[in-house]
Amino acid sequence: MRPPADAIGTLSLIVGAIALLIFIGVEGALVYAIWRYRATRHVAGEAATFEHNRRLEIAWTAAPALILVVVLALTLGTMAEINGAGVAPTMRIAATGHQWWWEFSYGGMKTANELHIPVDTPIALDLTSVDVIHSFWVPELGPKADMLPGTTNHLRLFARRAGSYDGQCAEFCGVEHAWMRIRVIVQSQGEFDAWLTAQTLPPATQGSDGERIFLSNICVNCHTIRGTVAVGTAGPDVTHVASRGTIGAGVLPNDLARMRAWLLDPQRYKPGSLMPRVPLSDADLDALAAYLGNLK
Repeated sequence: MRPPADAIGTLSLIVGAIALLIFIGVEGALVYAIWRYRATRHVAGEAATFEHNRRLEIAWTAAPALILVVVLALTLGTMAEINGAGVAPTMRIAATGHQWWWEFSYGGMKTANELHIPVDTPIALDLTSVDVIHSFWVPELGPKADMLPGTTNHLRLFARRAGSYDGQCAEFCGVEHAWMRIRVIVQSQGEFDAWLTAQTLPPATQGSDGERIFLSNICVNCHTIRGTVAVGTAGPDVTHVASRGTIGAGVLPNDLARMRAWLLDPQRYKPGSLMPRVPLSDADLDALAAYLGNLK
């Protein structure tokens, strides 16, 4: 099995080569006709005469039809390959679109905005939305697929090389549509297994000021930290938020200073998001940012 982008690229090259051959043939016939029936070969004042050629007429009708049949067959084969025909997925992940972030569920474990998958592994994504129509698209790994409220669509992903692949919601879904980024992290099987194991574990109870501030404010109404009383589902699961590369589905890099800035005023960086500004003192902000920055 190849990544869909590779399959589409191969099809594009084949169709492009066919188109180039047709172009050369048509232009060659045109140049020949111009030379063969040039004015100097005819008696002045007499129009050139052409007789019908049934074989030629049949040929230029049948050839394009045959070419279209070949292109259709190649296209259908590529579509079947992209959809994973004959290749059973070895992992199933649920992806849910929110305004404006992504939720990924690996069985009972949930994470947000960064999708981790093992290399050389066919992945089945079950796509849905909880609010409006979104569209999942990571160009290097697969085609676009809409995410519809109340409906589950399906998409195959396959990565042949480890690395980071960026994507985007491809359906306008509101004012922060542009900041609904996707990052797919493709890892070796061993690295993926270690990541998944770490993600399924709850963080160690810290008893810190930051933990106390988180659990005593409205944060718990929207976010989950497994192993605590925070079980909100309106916002991303932040059990291991510090392990992610960005904050707010790509709006900010994930470091201590930017985490504090985000907590101070989320609407400054992502206007319209559901996360409100929580009035906290500077000391509480420092403690809360440090707490979240340790959730790896």
